[in-house]
Amino acid sequence: MVYLIAEVGVNHQGDYDLALEHLRAATQAGADAVKFQAFRATELASRAYAKDQLDFFAEVELTFPELGKLYEEAQKLEVVFLGTPFDTEAVDFLDQLPVPAFKVSSGDLTNHPLLAHVARTGKPIYLSTGMSNIGEIVDAVGVCRRNGNQDITVLHCVSLYPTPPEQANLLAIRTLAGAVDLPVGYSDHTTGIEACLAAVALGATVIEKHFVLDRSRKGPDVELSATPEELAELRHGVDKIYQELGDGNKVPRPGEMEVAQIARRSLFAARDIKKGEALTPDLLTCHRPGSGIPASQYSEVVGYRVIQDVPAGEMLLWEMLEGV
Repeated sequence: MVYLIAEVGVNHQGDYDLALEHLRAATQAGADAVKFQAFRATELASRAYAKDQLDFFAEVELTFPELGKLYEEAQKLEVVFLGTPFDTEAVDFLDQLPVPAFKVSSGDLTNHPLLAHVARTGKPIYLSTGMSNIGEIVDAVGVCRRNGNQDITVLHCVSLYPTPPEQANLLAIRTLAGAVDLPVGYSDHTTGIEACLAAVALGATVIEKHFVLDRSRKGPDVELSATPEELAELRHGVDKIYQELGDGNKVPRPGEMEVAQIARRSLFAARDIKKGEALTPDLLTCHRPGSGIPASQYSEVVGYRVIQDVPAGEMLLWEMLEGV
């Protein structure tokens, strides 16, 4: 199956009750996991160099106790609670809840101290790769592995909000799979759900989609977020596409050989053939059904003699023939 993560992000605007509504609605829409961000604005941005960021994040920050209450509610709803930590204390807090896995944001792909701290929890890691190149991704995976963690899923991501369709670069999903030899997923910032569906067709095993109750809300992620109706549609779509992908082996599927008996062709007598006459190309034609000598054996049959009279239009069978 494809693991579907609803990313609430900061769409709760720092309001616990609104965050709770998002948790419940995402669960109802079919998300496997609902993800929140665990940060403290003062540990995230520098007052001296990024005051605008600090002020913004201070407005939308959920406290650790509030995140803890959301975790408890998630247990009641039987949905997975995931968190993206932005500092080591947030890692430790989420670990003790305990969350079953960690998401590392694209912005922290090169934050090797934080990556190492997450890796040392021993829990699965979803690693977003926006703004990065293959070398940086390989380095980040190496940090996780050197700190004892092999359970990593790399998420293709483009950190444009929203991401224009021509910038989504979904074929990078295949590139990543070949470069890191790890499960690969997709963290989406496009509008709509089409890119997520295409990502599943390209082999993504995890889809992360921003989620909002409705687009009348304010916030930097609202435009690219799925509503409850869209998330439910995405759930249905990824499940259907995953089922349709199959096992990749190119062999007849169950029931196809019965169709072949109808749709394929057999060898027939193009005109009356006398007993003992050798078959030549002008004596042969191909018609449906495919229950006689297959048309693919046309060349093999030429030169055989018939052991009985065969009227025009009769299906040829091996028991009618003898070799020369």
